[in-house]
Amino acid sequence: MQYSLRFTVFIFLAIITWQLLGCSEDPDPDTTSVEKVIAEPIPAKPTPEDTFAKLKMLFPKPIFDGDFTAMGEVTTSKTYLDFLTEEYRTEKPFKTLADYLIVAKPAPERYKPFLKESIGKSNEEDIAIIHQMTLNYRCANAILYQMVHGEDDRKGALKAIFAMIEKRLSIFDEAPVKAWMEIHLPNQDQAKEFLTALEHFVTETEEKDALLIQEQFAQHGKDDGLLWLAVHNPALTAEILNNFTNTNVFLRWTEGTFFQQNP
Repeated sequence: MQYSLRFTVFIFLAIITWQLLGCSEDPDPDTTSVEKVIAEPIPAKPTPEDTFAKLKMLFPKPIFDGDFTAMGEVTTSKTYLDFLTEEYRTEKPFKTLADYLIVAKPAPERYKPFLKESIGKSNEEDIAIIHQMTLNYRCANAILYQMVHGEDDRKGALKAIFAMIEKRLSIFDEAPVKAWMEIHLPNQDQAKEFLTALEHFVTETEEKDALLIQEQFAQHGKDDGLLWLAVHNPALTAEILNNFTNTNVFLRWTEGTFFQQNP
């Protein structure tokens, strides 16, 4: 009887020991998978500051060269475009900075005060229309400024005026703008008053952006200032590269020559 009891206890202990050893040697694969996920941290999304530092390493000075060649290389680099796509998500990845400018949503706070005075209550469509008109006006102004104040062609003022007028007139040939003007500004007097107000508004936006650029240059220097601007304000950077071809003329523009002569 005692032998039988001892044998039973022995068998019982052997079964428990085998189970314990089996569990330690052959863990649940699902549990292991979960532990691996927990053990492997998810890579952190690069911050604008990280990207700025990386661009500084990839593109040594000078960035502020004569004709924005270096900035063109920066803004077409994989590092910059990957950051742009990740930071400012859209349906499709950006292939160029110009692609971003096309889809970038305008800041409502920039346009709502002007629209409130011009047409009263505004919506997203109104803001989009005025944003596009403003971009075209700013481009026309840049064309005029560079032709008049450029280093290579100081006698091209008349040509510049025609280019600017053609650029501005092209705005009103666009179907969305035509339809918008017919709805909100049905007669010529209203349209004339609106366009005068728009020109003043556009100049105000240029002044604010020129001041912002000056602040970046003062804080970071011209080379790092352009990189910082590209990371933190890609839409303005896209405008600069689209509208200006000479960095020295651009620098004079930021310092207020245009605004002093056009109060």
